[in-house]
Amino acid sequence: MNPLSFFIVCFLYFFSFILFYITYLAKQKSEKRAFINNLANSIIFISSITINLSIIHIINPKNTRFIAFPFDVLFLLFIIFFIPLFFILVIREKRKIERGKKNLEEIKSRLKILPLKYDIYRKLTHLVVLGIIFFYFTLGFLVQNVFRYLSEFLPNFFVEMFELGDDIMIFTQNLVVFLVGVSLIGLLTADFTKILIPKYYPLKAVNQILKEKELHMRLGPHISMSIGCFSIILLYGLIQPIGPLIICTSMAMGVIGDTASNLFGRTFGKRKIRDTNKTYEGLFAGVIVAFISGVVVLLTLRGFYIPKHFGLILMPVLGALVIGIIDYLDLEIDDNLSFNFIVSTVLFFSSILLF
Repeated sequence: MNPLSFFIVCFLYFFSFILFYITYLAKQKSEKRAFINNLANSIIFISSITINLSIIHIINPKNTRFIAFPFDVLFLLFIIFFIPLFFILVIREKRKIERGKKNLEEIKSRLKILPLKYDIYRKLTHLVVLGIIFFYFTLGFLVQNVFRYLSEFLPNFFVEMFELGDDIMIFTQNLVVFLVGVSLIGLLTADFTKILIPKYYPLKAVNQILKEKELHMRLGPHISMSIGCFSIILLYGLIQPIGPLIICTSMAMGVIGDTASNLFGRTFGKRKIRDTNKTYEGLFAGVIVAFISGVVVLLTLRGFYIPKHFGLILMPVLGALVIGIIDYLDLEIDDNLSFNFIVSTVLFFSSILLF
């Protein structure tokens, strides 16, 4: 493994260590829900990195990079600039508090039930998943063309960075790993600060869209979403073209189905599922919308891969049923993680076995 990739992998493992430490703190403070959710995130995060390295070695033993050039360079530059910048924001927040300026900690006392307005804001942030799909199958190709155009004006050393062979999906895979990876590093850095030193957390206004249980030792839903996306991209994205197709389909079904379930259930739901805040109306709405979104994604991307033997219908049906079961069970693990990881895993292996 080259030095840059080695540093990036070590940095990701260092963050996974902090994840396990936060999980340990949640157990020490008897926050059972936070412990279970954090543990699931930690295990999936570190497992996906380790398995990805193993898969790369099996597919191409000569491959010495975790993230192909030029993105490992850009990844490293992001770390070098972002971490100190965020640290400066923390120091600035600390000085504000020391000068007696009012902070936003008091919002914790009024978030017993998250207002619908803020719940909508939460769901809108999930639409970033659609951006991942565009980068996989549309914008990624444009970015590659831009890089190749620029390489004509650069020395041979830089031209080699953009030489990716005939498989254009390799470039988009590396691009998506980079984009999701740097987003995850940024979000984890912020959440680590929120959990470990909440007093000096510089983004307290973000707490307004968090539920009460997410304001203490529990990782935020954006972290679960990021780890869920990052893990399935590392695990299945290397298997072209079915991997990216399954990833995009499962992410779209999970995000859109969850959004429909939540908003429809809060607006029209009447029959509660056990003692939870979820309703059967919301559950069925989520399953139906998830199925429709899965079919739409597969139809949109049929130019890259067409599932055989009625896979165009069976895969969305299977994914929607899995989403419905997870939603009904109401696990302690954040839906943003369980939907992405479980649905993509089920669809990936079933597509190999059935289609």
